[in-house]
Amino acid sequence: MERGTPYEAALEVLHHLRRNGHEAWLVGGAVRDHILGQDVTTAAELDITTDAVPERLCALFRRTIDVGKAFGVVRVGTLGQWTEVATFRSDGEYIDGRRPTSVHYGSAAEDVQRRDFTANGVLWNPLNDKVLDLVGGVEDIRQRRIRAIGDARQRLKEDGLRLLRAVRFGSSGDFQLEASTLEAVRSEQAGIGAVSAERVRDELVKIATRSASRRGDAMLLLRDTGLLQHVLPQSDPAACAEHATVLDRLSLREFPLFLAVVLRRNEWAAASALDAQCAQVALQLRLSTEEARVLQALLRSRRRYRGLHACARARQVLAATRADATQHEDLLQAEGDAAAALELLSAVRAQGMSERPLPLIDGKVLQQQGMAAGPRLGHWLRRVRWLQLQGQLASADDALVWLRQRGALNLS
Repeated sequence: MERGTPYEAALEVLHHLRRNGHEAWLVGGAVRDHILGQDVTTAAELDITTDAVPERLCALFRRTIDVGKAFGVVRVGTLGQWTEVATFRSDGEYIDGRRPTSVHYGSAAEDVQRRDFTANGVLWNPLNDKVLDLVGGVEDIRQRRIRAIGDARQRLKEDGLRLLRAVRFGSSGDFQLEASTLEAVRSEQAGIGAVSAERVRDELVKIATRSASRRGDAMLLLRDTGLLQHVLPQSDPAACAEHATVLDRLSLREFPLFLAVVLRRNEWAAASALDAQCAQVALQLRLSTEEARVLQALLRSRRRYRGLHACARARQVLAATRADATQHEDLLQAEGDAAAALELLSAVRAQGMSERPLPLIDGKVLQQQGMAAGPRLGHWLRRVRWLQLQGQLASADDALVWLRQRGALNLS
């Protein structure tokens, strides 16, 4: 079967459901984009809601994955893509701030009423371009307004993650949080404590990395709603305005960079203190090993970059040619107070050091010259490498001559 796009696959699922007598609609981000006049045919994620129950979905489609039977969610495979399909439902009582105690299959009207924000409660059938809006979402989208469906405090109490989702949606594109919804987030901020670290992390990653995210505004919203103290307690609220400015200047949209800005006021702390803080954040936000390594490197290097002019040329070359130079220099550029360091790095690269040179010699060469393996060999290799980066040794022959002059090699 020829592979289609996610949009084409969603249309196929919609068409098949309606052809078999079921009501079915697109819901979520693709609908918001459509109402805003944007092209949704290239969207990567498209969600469908329908009156077909999970057992019926599994009977109608050959390829299905039951990803949330308790909540009526089935993933349908067609045209080489997977489309998430959810059955219309109403939710029972929420008692833990995370999930309903029960769900009941129902109608489209019941389904939209249990959703979080009006902008996410509009239904659209792209097969005939019909829009079903039972919550005033179309007008809110056109006014770029994020407003809770029904009682805002009740919606946020039901699932604490909605607190962070409100911040994310309210700082995306040119959308803003509606006043009563913003006040409800402030009032219910403690509810984020019931949300798992993994779900919190996922929302923060979206804030940090999505192209439409106004990261500076998100940081200010986290502070102003009180959520910051819950999700990033290592951050200094008094420095949030400064952090927001730096976040707005960043070019790269990477989660460790976002966190490095949040923690940047601690750059002058001892390495051990920085390492301990990184370990704490990595555990709290479930960072991968690589994410934690990048964050640690970013924080540890702030002081070194600012003192680069006083460093030996070898250290300047190492800084200019490190594999993660782009991330470090994007942060320097965004901070706006390290122009001299950036100019120096550019000058080093202009002098032919855009890539780190290969070592002139290795341990095998020294052993062939009579040097025994061990700490002494490593010592001389490091000294040769340093002089190479200093520009004082240019070839393997230069290195061997230098070593012989110092009695490091046998002269026979």
